Amino acid sequence: PRLAADAAGAAVASWLEPDGDGGGYALRFSRLGAMQWSEPTTVATGEDIFVNWADVPSVVPIAGDDWVAHWLRLKPDTYGAYDVVTAVSSDAGKTWSEPALLNDDDTETEHGFATMFAWGDAVGAVWLDGRRTAEWSFDRPDELLGTSLRFARLSRAGKVLEQGELDGLVCDCCQTDVAMTPTGPIVIYRDRTESEIRDVVVRRYVGGGWLEPQGLGNEGWEIAGCPVNGPAIASRELDVAAVWFTAAGGMSRVRFARSSDGGETFGAPVEIDGDGAFGQADVAILDDGTALLSWWRRGADGALALATRTVGPSGELGPIRPIAQNATAQPLDVPEILALGDGVVVSWTGLDDGGRVHTVLLRR
Repeated sequence: PRLAADAAGAAVASWLEPDGDGGGYALRFSRLGAMQWSEPTTVATGEDIFVNWADVPSVVPIAGDDWVAHWLRLKPDTYGAYDVVTAVSSDAGKTWSEPALLNDDDTETEHGFATMFAWGDAVGAVWLDGRRTAEWSFDRPDELLGTSLRFARLSRAGKVLEQGELDGLVCDCCQTDVAMTPTGPIVIYRDRTESEIRDVVVRRYVGGGWLEPQGLGNEGWEIAGCPVNGPAIASRELDVAAVWFTAAGGMSRVRFARSSDGGETFGAPVEIDGDGAFGQADVAILDDGTALLSWWRRGADGALALATRTVGPSGELGPIRPIAQNATAQPLDVPEILALGDGVVVSWTGLDDGGRVHTVLLRR
């Protein structure tokens, strides 16, 4: 599932599910009102929708009744190549435009892990892009051509106004996230160096351009492969909170860092969880400045537990509170949390009855 808030401040949850018996899938969403989820509305269906536990689509209200959705579409007659497609709605999700390609290349590579967000009077997007990998050649077998991070601005009608490359080499399949500050968007992602250090960085858009990447934990996690465990970020005006997973030095940890100046500087990382942490973390900031974190960890009985923990405005840590369990040995989804009024909505996928989307509302 993915969570977003509409113009009225209500939660919107979106997810994929099998579409009948034809082998296809459907992207659907529901709105939370009066403590009850509405009947699901279908955005798109198709046998060419690519389904992946870590790389999931979204339905995002932008402003008023203008909404945007994205999902992954398999390229025909290829082996696993897929693109990011988007559709827009001007009536709060009742009807949707024809899907349009977000990435502007035609390479038979992977494109995904997209984050859509409101960017002034436009729609913003960042995603992981595999077009550089198509340049690999047996004539240059040692040349490192990995996944890049790209961005785009779209009109509310869905037309791509601008796009470009943010980082030429990033971790291949870790989720991206974006928060909006008074100076502009700040994107968080797992970077990658040629020596296979895969630490988390942020980049801010200020004064019409993207600033250089800024490392958060700088743990020096050397891993020759993607951990499929992306960071998350949230903001409330100049207050920015980031959470991420690392296993640098062979030690699993969930870490947290905070900024009070819109992401220009961050405080020292805080250890949220250690041994037994699996990550797949998310973060929300409540109206009193408290940050609430969620992540998967191993519970006391060995089961997979979805845990939460608060970090107060002055850095005080609350207790680790398990709120749900899942009957798997390791995470198979990425839970999401969304600040909503005087509480927080948490959503995740459980494997009961073949798979269900669960939500819970945590009151202050």
